[in-house]
Amino acid sequence: MVLYIIVITLALVGGVSTMLVGHSQENKKANPGYERRTKANITKLILIYVFSLVAFIVIWMIFK
Repeated sequence: MVLYIIVITLALVGGVSTMLVGHSQENKKANPGYERRTKANITKLILIYVFSLVAFIVIWMIFK
């Protein structure tokens, strides 16, 4: 059970960290076009995290 909590916590930290990097001032300076594609970028990131979460749950159910 502790392993699942660690994995879920790491996924949440990774998701929040990704969002923080995407909205950082350094990213805006280095990649000014990022702001024009914010909705598309956020949608892609959310899809990646949702698919990863679903895959984790499926694998968890198979090997439980």
